[in-house]
Amino acid sequence: MTGRTNTERILDAYLAPEADRLADRVVEAALADIARTSQRRSLWPAWRSNRMNTYTKLIAAAAAVLVVAVVGYQFLPSNGGTGAQPTSTPSPSPTAAPGGVVQYQLDGAPATTQVELVADGTTVTGTAVTTFSGGTHTVRLESAAQDGDTWALTGTTEETTVPGEAAGDWSAVVVRDGSPQQIGIWLSDAKLEGSDCDGWLASIDPAEIDADNFNSVESGALVPPPDLAP
Repeated sequence: MTGRTNTERILDAYLAPEADRLADRVVEAALADIARTSQRRSLWPAWRSNRMNTYTKLIAAAAAVLVVAVVGYQFLPSNGGTGAQPTSTPSPSPTAAPGGVVQYQLDGAPATTQVELVADGTTVTGTAVTTFSGGTHTVRLESAAQDGDTWALTGTTEETTVPGEAAGDWSAVVVRDGSPQQIGIWLSDAKLEGSDCDGWLASIDPAEIDADNFNSVESGALVPPPDLAP
């Protein structure tokens, strides 16, 4: 048991019925002693409150760690199963339409050839119009052929302002692919009785045409029909 303090004994003596009344100085001394005595019981609520604050801090810290872990997990790369992710197949680029427009030098002067055609194998329909210093030459296209990197579009001269040439003759645009592309214009060849465009074209070997008959394309390009046999 806890021993009785001096203060308690003094108060008991003061309050006892049979005791003489104590002097005021004794009472004042007792009150001063009470004021100096620490109230130890008041420490427990404060200590308990401190423990509760610590628990709250620990819980808050744990919750913060959990939130960081969950948010971080959202940014982790997904495996998406075993093995490498399949790569998307690139879409094929659209095939350029046959024909086109090219600029080049012919007889030392600027020239332009514009080809518009529709092809079905070696059979073609459309026009090839060449404009240069000598005039304008228009060919109604009928046939096409290819030999290696050289291909030709042939047909009948529809109209021409080039001196010495005549409508109704055979004519051809011959192209040799490369960098740069080369172009040659066969202005006319008289039609023989009973000849047709395919027969006339078959008599021409585009690969054997001399390089001096070609001119380097300076801008643009001509595209051959898609189904020609190389």
